[in-house]
Amino acid sequence: MAMNGIRGNGGSKTAQVFPNQPNARRTTARSRVTFKKNGNGDFITINVSGRIFEADSSIFKQHPDTLLGSTRRDLFFDKSKNEYFFDRDPDLFSYIIQFYRKGTLHYPEDECACCFAGELDFFGIVRNHLSDCCYEVFREKHDEFIDYQKRHAKPEEEEFVPTTIRQKMWQLFEDPAQNFFGLLIHYVSAILIVVSVAASTVETLPCGEITCGNKYSEQFYIVESMCVIAFTVEYLARLYAAPARLQFMKQFLSIIDVVAIIPYYVALISPEAVGGPFTVLRVFRIFRIVKMSRHNTKVREAGSSLLASLSELRFVFVVLITLVILFSTIIYYAEMGENNKSFESILATFWYTIVTMTTLGYGDMTPLSIIGRITGAICSLSGIMVVALPAPVLEKNFSRKKEITLNNENQYIW
Repeated sequence: MAMNGIRGNGGSKTAQVFPNQPNARRTTARSRVTFKKNGNGDFITINVSGRIFEADSSIFKQHPDTLLGSTRRDLFFDKSKNEYFFDRDPDLFSYIIQFYRKGTLHYPEDECACCFAGELDFFGIVRNHLSDCCYEVFREKHDEFIDYQKRHAKPEEEEFVPTTIRQKMWQLFEDPAQNFFGLLIHYVSAILIVVSVAASTVETLPCGEITCGNKYSEQFYIVESMCVIAFTVEYLARLYAAPARLQFMKQFLSIIDVVAIIPYYVALISPEAVGGPFTVLRVFRIFRIVKMSRHNTKVREAGSSLLASLSELRFVFVVLITLVILFSTIIYYAEMGENNKSFESILATFWYTIVTMTTLGYGDMTPLSIIGRITGAICSLSGIMVVALPAPVLEKNFSRKKEITLNNENQYIW
């Protein structure tokens, strides 16, 4: 029995061949694959991990730069069995020998692209021979695997051992788990951040007719001074120990460090500026809570995931703005006939549309018309679907950032 130039021996089972489907896998087991002899040469036997292939030797001469087409294949010749033996993947070799027979190379999509690339490299077949129908798929999967390997690759260089004072200080800040003193600095800094933020909020509580900040101003000033001094010393120490000081100053958390202590020094240098614009400046103190991300890997991963998803988030933002304008316009004109004074303008209707799309449902504005209520219901459902759009992207980027963090944590190139 012969099928497309392939024949079986006697009663042995013959594999199904799909000439128009290069990526189809062989589903029927067979022990020997034999190509038709064309009279121009002799058959050679190739044993690939126990599976026997027989082919006319002339088909290999067409590609002399490859392993099977050159004399290098003699290194794998077994004289006792009169065959060539290769300890390779027999399934992938089926596609390789089809390349010699047909002159076109196809990639099986259900196989690992890296494994297939390894087989091509072993047999000396350049990837340019891949057919147009398979090249893009192979390259995409191969690039994905290479990217995965890079993200999970372990550093080959030896473990860095700090020797100078700066290097040791930097390790204390960036890798506190290495010693007790580093952990002490880590936890003291975190406690001071919590105390500072707590003091900034508690001082606004009423204590009789005045706020607690005014009633216990001296105590709050002492707490604030202690925290700011500690933050200032920490920032200057980090700046001194940083391998690249200019780069360190440009980092987001470094900017937050400076912004968080500015109000204290402004009040210290210019006490008369406590009122007026300085009141707005005092809001910057609450940014100290952002400093907690330095002490929590999960928070940093979440922040990096958001930054990596900015393009997708911009798309969602544009869709939200479009829907807000659309629904607000419909509801405004629908409520005009009901003399509903809550919807004074399209801009005023934005508030109702936004709280509805975000499922907040504040309730201070309610449509009275049938069209307005139906639009409000559609608005709510649309908001749920749009807000859920970036969730898969955020989850994917968060997982990727987590993998990168696990592999690169506490590493710095001096």
